[in-house]
Amino acid sequence: MELVGKNKVVFGPRTLYEAYFGYRNIFIDISMVVLSVVFMAIMANIRIPLWPVPITMQTFGVFLIAFFFGSRKGVVSILAYILAGVLGFGVFAGYKSGFAAIMGPTGGYIIGFLFAVFFVGYLIERGYGRTKMSVFVCMVIGNIIIYFFGLIGLRLYFQNASFFKILTMGLFPFLVGDFLKILGAVYLFPYLWKGSERFRITRQS
Repeated sequence: MELVGKNKVVFGPRTLYEAYFGYRNIFIDISMVVLSVVFMAIMANIRIPLWPVPITMQTFGVFLIAFFFGSRKGVVSILAYILAGVLGFGVFAGYKSGFAAIMGPTGGYIIGFLFAVFFVGYLIERGYGRTKMSVFVCMVIGNIIIYFFGLIGLRLYFQNASFFKILTMGLFPFLVGDFLKILGAVYLFPYLWKGSERFRITRQS
């Protein structure tokens, strides 16, 4: 990976996954995707049950997957999570499942997870997410993507609701919580990178 500074280029792992698992192993890939589905199911059900959209830890889970896997593996992980829910596993918020959950008021947010994990994962692969400021940028952009699709989904579901009502249901209640998640990520994710570097050096020695 290229970490582009002012006048230098540093090569290293593009993602945390590459830092911890430098070699490609299909069994590790599959195991980590399965763990990601379980992790997202847990995050979905750490929640405050508001209506029509509960406050959950899902967005934080999406960003952690993006930071860990990058764009393509991140998308595969979120697709596996969505597929598990559609097939009847209670992995969505409130232990819901089925295609109806995708078509419900939270469906736009779930679709937004795919775009957010890809875009944030792409930024990670390009060298972002190593410093507090770049983590902040990644998290803000990712949240905007999720809000964009989530609000569109709410507008399609509540077609007679005003624009302000949509914002009241799908944006305003989440701003404080998401800001706290961003702060948590700003302080956590750079340390994950430092830890991965120490792990890589220890493994190679």
